Amino acid sequence: DPEADRATRAAAAAGPDAGTVPFDLDALDAAGALDGAVVASPTVHHATQAEALLAVAPRLLVEKPLAPDVRAAAALTAHADRVAVAYNLRFHEPVQRLVGLVADGAAGSVTGVRLWFGSWLPDWRPQVDYRTTYSARADLGGGVLLDAIHELDLLVWLCGPGPHEVVGAVVDRLGPLEIDVEDTVTAVVRTAGGPVATVALDYLARRYRRGVEVTGDRATVRLDWARSVIEVEDGDGVRSEAADTPVPRSYQRQAAAFLDWVGNGPALPVDAATGAASLALADAIRAAAT
Repeated sequence: DPEADRATRAAAAAGPDAGTVPFDLDALDAAGALDGAVVASPTVHHATQAEALLAVAPRLLVEKPLAPDVRAAAALTAHADRVAVAYNLRFHEPVQRLVGLVADGAAGSVTGVRLWFGSWLPDWRPQVDYRTTYSARADLGGGVLLDAIHELDLLVWLCGPGPHEVVGAVVDRLGPLEIDVEDTVTAVVRTAGGPVATVALDYLARRYRRGVEVTGDRATVRLDWARSVIEVEDGDGVRSEAADTPVPRSYQRQAAAFLDWVGNGPALPVDAATGAASLALADAIRAAAT
């Protein structure tokens, strides 16, 4: 933790066997060998800190995104068997159900994918001034494109790693928030497999909205977080099922999977190479918007 006092308090709360590692990459060797490590710092530090930790830890879990851009992630992708990316929505049961329905052919031959996310940034962490958070600051790697990169990873999960073609995009600051990063992203993507995808992300929606929709020649399969429902909509009507599993449970499942992996269990679903695919898509969206 970059705040030494907070790191000390966290270690004390963890019990007498816990210790602190100085926030000094040159001092990592003094900490001794680690079984595994988690990088959960602001985005701009992910690649540098993960590369340093590779010298002392055989397994790393890096908070999404893997790096600020795909170029910065290059050194980590060479260690894809040792580096995983923390896309917790891969462990979210409703998302797994939606992906399973599509994989089992519920939508038929897929022609389109739609992903959307919107939420008023000041409501994310009401206990702190949103202007001080990494989300709001370019120097920390903020902006909704990388902050909401979960949606790009879901596109990668549904349509493969690509490369995908970004046909057009808008990446802009359109709202009243006091930030120096984009608050709005809209992109149209022709995926490598053929389906056309649209992605819409923002920090501005006053009520939380989020969802994934897959359209095929048989049906449209939709997960709507805001309404807590999965729907399969075809010519005969709409079949609905509840999707009210709390998102925090996905973090618990991810943590358990990471500890299992550290103990030589199965690898996590997003390794560094797969994590770089969503970064490549983010880079392409930003390039298409210029």
